[in-house]
Amino acid sequence: MTVKNALYILIQLTWGLPQNIIGAVIWLTVNLKEPKRKRFVFHGSPITVWNLHSSLGIGLFIFVSEYGMREEVLVHEYGHTVLSLILGPFFLPVIGLPSLLWAGMPVFTRMRMKKGIKYCSFYPEKWANHEGKRKTGHNGIKY
Repeated sequence: MTVKNALYILIQLTWGLPQNIIGAVIWLTVNLKEPKRKRFVFHGSPITVWNLHSSLGIGLFIFVSEYGMREEVLVHEYGHTVLSLILGPFFLPVIGLPSLLWAGMPVFTRMRMKKGIKYCSFYPEKWANHEGKRKTGHNGIKY
């Protein structure tokens, strides 16, 4: 483990503790149900491939579908982990809840489709793309 990765984990588990508790509970739940599921590490973040058709970056944890293992999705979700480092305990109200509502509420899905609004035009997603690209040097998702 590099010093950079150790600092990343230390800051996540202190300044970003609330979202990392949630991420750890999800990680344990998902991985205890099916211990042989795909797992790997991306820039210090543990990635778990789950059966949902969505992706989630919370604290230092990232969850993706098989489809979500594309580089641009990993970069985007990694951007959410960077936002966890920046915002610490403010991540959940500033990024987590708005992002969850934007992604999961049917009213927003219909609005995006009807008005042709890109998913990443909303500030938590745009900011996650920006930070993911800044830290990895690769592009995040375009939709």
